[in-house]
Amino acid sequence: MTTSPTPPQKHYRAVIFDWDGTLLDSTHHIVGALLGACRDLGLREPSREEAGWVIGLSLQAALYRLVPDLEAGRVDAFVDRYRAHFMALQHEMHLFEGQAGLLRDLSAGGAVLGVATGKSRRGLDESIERLGLCDLFHATRTVDEARGKPDPDMLLQLLSELDLAPDSVLMVGDTTHDVLMARAAGVDSLAVAYGAHAPALLESARPTALAATVADMQAWVRARAGRSAAELFPQQTV
Repeated sequence: MTTSPTPPQKHYRAVIFDWDGTLLDSTHHIVGALLGACRDLGLREPSREEAGWVIGLSLQAALYRLVPDLEAGRVDAFVDRYRAHFMALQHEMHLFEGQAGLLRDLSAGGAVLGVATGKSRRGLDESIERLGLCDLFHATRTVDEARGKPDPDMLLQLLSELDLAPDSVLMVGDTTHDVLMARAAGVDSLAVAYGAHAPALLESARPTALAATVADMQAWVRARAGRSAAELFPQQTV
């Protein structure tokens, strides 16, 4: 009896990351800001699970899901209260352990890095600058420049700008919105179960792979992105 050879492990030229809940440990802060805005305006306070589900969407899209009875004339007030709560907590937000090292290693190894996020352009730029990561990302997209997840628009824009074929790119995110966006763009996805969406919910979206922990995600990506050691340090012949 013969066995089929094991297919070679896929290698990605580029990795596009979601921001909140994937690189940045901010999920509980976002949930808290959403709930705080509801309390401030006397609205029904959703569960933390309901609030967590909308993370990754544009804020306006999140409102339609989270507080569908919010009158149009109060949307700006909700957004203002959400941002006030979020900004008050921003100094507490930090990268998950090891993420800065992962990004720097991937960059040094030749991987093209990007971000596709439901944050505003101002919010993303401020966060990247505060964390000292400005030199690492080749391109980023926010809901200010593209349609929100799970629409593939921001990912397709990144592929075009960076001249990348879909099958050479990996999308890493913590929500089904990231997985569905990636599939619609023809891109593989690694879902991470340490962020906003639970493992069972992530699995229902059928990602290419699922990582349970931050360390698992880092190991999975390191093994598949950037140039190999042999390419970085070719043997010299005498």
